[in-house]
Order: sequence, then C-alpha cells, then structure tokens
Amino acid sequence: MIYPKLNDEKRIELLNPPQKKLRMVLDTDTYNEADDQFALAYALRSVEKLEVEAVYAAPFFNGRVKSPKEGMEKSYDEILKIYQLTNEASDGKVFHGSDCFLTDKETPVISEAALDLVKRVKSSSKPLYVLAIAAITNVASAILIDPSIINNMVVVWLGGHPHFWKHTWEFNLKGDIKAAQVIFDSGVALIQIPCMGVASGLMTTDYELNHYLKGKSVIGTYLADTVCNFAKDESFFKEYNSIVDQYLEGTADYPDDLCGINDYSVEKYAYSKIIWDIATVGYVVNPNWVHSVMTTTPIITDDAHWKFDENRHPMRVCTYIKRDCVFGDLFYKLSK
Repeated sequence: MIYPKLNDEKRIELLNPPQKKLRMVLDTDTYNEADDQFALAYALRSVEKLEVEAVYAAPFFNGRVKSPKEGMEKSYDEILKIYQLTNEASDGKVFHGSDCFLTDKETPVISEAALDLVKRVKSSSKPLYVLAIAAITNVASAILIDPSIINNMVVVWLGGHPHFWKHTWEFNLKGDIKAAQVIFDSGVALIQIPCMGVASGLMTTDYELNHYLKGKSVIGTYLADTVCNFAKDESFFKEYNSIVDQYLEGTADYPDDLCGINDYSVEKYAYSKIIWDIATVGYVVNPNWVHSVMTTTPIITDDAHWKFDENRHPMRVCTYIKRDCVFGDLFYKLSK
C-alpha cells in the first residue's frame, strides 16, 4: 500500500497537543471489561473540550465472548447503554465495526464504522481526532479504504507498551498486529499511549469509586457497580492479573518465577483496577495531565516487538499520566 506523505509542517501541526475544542470519534470494545465505559462517559461529559461526533464498536475476543464478531456486537449494545445512562442522544452516532480482525495490510474489513470514518474525516477541513481504545482494525480499515484521510486526522491510540519495553505484547495490539502495523506504517499523525508504565498508573479501587461515584448519578452508580462486580469475579480477577504478568514478562533481570508463581488468591491480594482507556480522553481534555514527547515511529514486528529505524516518520508518545488530575476531572463530571 502506498500512503500519501504528510509534509513536516502539517505533521507537526497535527501532533501538537490540542488546546482548543476538537472534533472526535471513539473506537471502543466497550463490553471487553470495565474501563471503556468510563472513557465513553467521560468523553460525553467533557463538552467544554470535546465534540463527540460518533462512536464505533470494535471487535474483541476473550473469555467473555465466543468470537470477535460477538465482542463487537456486545460492545455496540454497551455503547447504547452508556448513552442512555448519561442521558445523551445516540441517534445516528453509534456504528457497528469490523466483525473480525485485519488479516493482511492491503485489504480493509468493510464495516459501518470504517466507512463512516472515511466520510467523517472528509466532511470538514477541521482535523478529526480518533480516540482508539481497542484493537484498531476499524481505523486501519478506513485508512486502507481511502489513504488520503491521513491528511486530516489524528489517531490517539491506547495500545502497545513503551518503546524501551522488552516486547509489545499487549491486548489491543497482540490480536490485531496487521492493523497496528498499518497505523504505524501509514504515516498518519499518531499519538500512542503505552499501557505498562503509563496508562497502568490509572488505578482505582471499589472503595474510591463507591465514595466518588456510587449514588451520585445514574452513570456514576453503574460504573462503580461494574468495577465492583469484576472485583468479585475470581475467574476474571485471575485472568486479568495473568495478562498483566505477561505484559511484565522478561522485563526484570531475574527470573519471573524467582519466588514462585503468584496464584492471586483474593484473600491475600489488595484489589485495584486500572481504568486504562480514560488515558486517551485525559490527553485530549488536558495534555498537561498526560505528558508526551515527539519520537521516531518504530516498526512493529510480526511477533510483537519494536524495531527501530531513525529514518521513519515522527510520532508522539506519552510518557507519564498525572493520575489524580485525570480521575479528579472524571469524578467531578460523572458525579453530576
């Protein structure tokens, strides 16, 4: 695939941290676990900075669903539920996404979401921010359908790990590597929010959520209950922690099982939940809360590692999140 090339001036303009109100869409696997719901509600309530034009249901595949298609369909239903609980109109704003992951870097997966994204980017001269918090097939497919859209869009993606990490085996990236490669190779203005060491700092607990959200609003109660229900589900609790263990694999200079394997017994473990996905919303609401730097875009290998070539195009990568600022803003907006 041959992509158009952004000139340096245009790329820097698109990658500059946003200061004014912006157009955005959200690409989300909302039924995957418990954090996408927070991100969608947070975006809908951040009207001073964000104009949420559309929300796209993304595919996912884990123990909660039987296929990526079912993951996308259940996410679609969950998006509608969040709109209802926030008392926001969803008519014409919610779209079904891909029913499978991208299988090669030349052929898009045609979906309502991908087609709408192409149309929406081209409908205005004002750049469209695509906040992607899932496997990124919908966005990659839109670029493959019409590569010219990279001239007027900014992708803010929660995916992968920091560029110094031993690997980039991460949920949103690992199952959708071809799509991630399209995003990183296309030259689209890309702002990456790595998971471990960056978004992983967005921890909360059921006690905090019950204090700040439960009983304060309909959506606040729903979000608090969603996380609390996950905390009580031992099978999810262990699966979730085993995934984080895989994220950490090989990052210490001693064996991962040096002191044995943690069985994550709920009786001996202090439960917290990382609300990963609000990182993207936090960045566009206030870039001072989500620090970032310009860097050269790495190559994603087929086995989920970073490979570096200093001749590649620039991108922006986030390095630290002021957790208290992001959660403080979220709690304030969702408790109303």
